[in-house]
Amino acid sequence: MFDVIVIGAGLSGLQAAYSAQKEGLSVVVVEARDRVGGKVWSVPLVSNRGRADLGAAWINDTLQPKVWAYCRQFGLDVIKQRLEGNAIMQNEDGSRIVFPFGITPDFSDEQKTNLETIRDHIQAVSLRKEQPLVIDDGISLDAYVAKLGANDKTRKMVNLWARVMHGVESTEESAAWFIDYCRTNHGLLAIRADNQTGGQYLRLTGGAQQIADGLASLVGHENIQLSSPILSITDAKSCVTVTTTAGKSISGKKCIVSIPSTLYRDLKFSPALPPAVERVADGTKLGHYNKAIVCYDTPWWRKLGYNGFAMSFTGPVIVARDTSVDESRMYSLTCFVNGAEGEKWAKLYPHQRRAVVLEQLATLYDVSEDAEVYRPIEFFDQIWKHELYSKGALAPITAIGQYTEYKTICGRPVGNLHFVGTEFSGHWKGYMEGALVSGELGATEVAQSLNRQPVRAAF
Repeated sequence: MFDVIVIGAGLSGLQAAYSAQKEGLSVVVVEARDRVGGKVWSVPLVSNRGRADLGAAWINDTLQPKVWAYCRQFGLDVIKQRLEGNAIMQNEDGSRIVFPFGITPDFSDEQKTNLETIRDHIQAVSLRKEQPLVIDDGISLDAYVAKLGANDKTRKMVNLWARVMHGVESTEESAAWFIDYCRTNHGLLAIRADNQTGGQYLRLTGGAQQIADGLASLVGHENIQLSSPILSITDAKSCVTVTTTAGKSISGKKCIVSIPSTLYRDLKFSPALPPAVERVADGTKLGHYNKAIVCYDTPWWRKLGYNGFAMSFTGPVIVARDTSVDESRMYSLTCFVNGAEGEKWAKLYPHQRRAVVLEQLATLYDVSEDAEVYRPIEFFDQIWKHELYSKGALAPITAIGQYTEYKTICGRPVGNLHFVGTEFSGHWKGYMEGALVSGELGATEVAQSLNRQPVRAAF
């Protein structure tokens, strides 16, 4: 019998396993996929020019100490997000605004003032050290900013934030959920920033998968069972038995569940999870969060004076960034196709998805039919909703009116079961850093419990 069974080999699960081992506990990690990393996934280019990050990609060396410590420990090289050059905003009518990156696009003075007022309000409340408010949980983000006096343009921009950050529309998440998400990430401005003050500052030249692979090596590949989807979890008080879909049973004193709460419904818990946890978890959803990564022989957009950053009210691409690694001649634009636009895009055939992305890039960068934009050397797309063991990204979003309850009951121990994941982190929720923070905390809970030390309130 193991001391701890960890379900899921994403960053939270791997960190939980490694931290438990450092406490002297015996551990086995059981993973449904044929690889480690979860929504951290880097794939090689056919051209051998590098790797494309289909999932998590960005880090910060000063604001995210845990992930940065692994970068240093594993000797991983990083590159700063490119900021030099102009950015592009595509309006609802398809017209373009070209502006210096880092400032508000050249909207009218009235629109700028309104947008900045709403932005600054959310920034201020997201920096307050307080619990999410029930009143804010009862209304959507869209309704919240409307009550603050947001005009139509500002509401569309806030909706764009929701799409970019969470893969949903601003009518689909509560104001409390959005504000608290910002709160765990140093405020709204830090989430949106691509410089040293924000979450999109650095990328790994060899792909973020290196962090997951490095952690797996620390845990020991012999302690990780891949291609082992879980069917059921039985807590018999004296031990926990985990059964795979292939009929294999594994027993342990404790079990750390490291999958999104949205996926709890896919497992059979015996006894069942507390009714309140089941109800709230069943109400969560993951966003339509998709990537199209377009690779070229040259960074042609730079020659036109652009840094690769573009945002669009029209879609399907709602934001794009330059994700090149110049030293390996990997020149790429990573396009996010999220929210309602992502849901529609995901229903297209692969060749159609490619065609509409290239067509929009041509419009964004205002180039002709014979331009290099139409001649990528490689094209990747990743639809996380299509993944059986993901069903969307980034972190589960609660139903409107349920987030304040979620905060008090989800992620807490239930008998011999402990729950981890970036969704439960109080620091950089939704990012790799948040996954590591939560995994370490879960292992500490288990170690304290096995040593008969008090842990967070359990059911």
